[in-house]
Amino acid sequence: MFLRQPKAALIGEVLNEYFTRHGMKSRIEQAKIVLEWGDLVGAKLASVCSPVMVDQSGTLWVRVKSAAWMQELQLMSPAIIHELAKRGRRVKRIRWAAGNTNAAAWLGTDGRGEERNVPTSST
Repeated sequence: MFLRQPKAALIGEVLNEYFTRHGMKSRIEQAKIVLEWGDLVGAKLASVCSPVMVDQSGTLWVRVKSAAWMQELQLMSPAIIHELAKRGRRVKRIRWAAGNTNAAAWLGTDGRGEERNVPTSST
């Protein structure tokens, strides 16, 4: 007699269930902001700023080309947060920092995302 094998599950389904069970699904959804930034905010904003990460507190860290753009984006923060939420990407606040918009350069050589001593402003 042959035993019936359980139906093979797709790895995506298994991972999705695991992340949901362990409370990590919302963090993964937040982290997608970094990958989807251009689609979420549009080409114009994406050309002057680059998201670095969303930390555990729900703060989105974004590097901006210049202080002038940083000031403009600070004023736009409530609208950006609202637009992200409409698209299923929830953050509590955005922290803007003027400087290099290359995320890899901002993260540093250790790759852990340690915050550098960079002038920042929060909204």
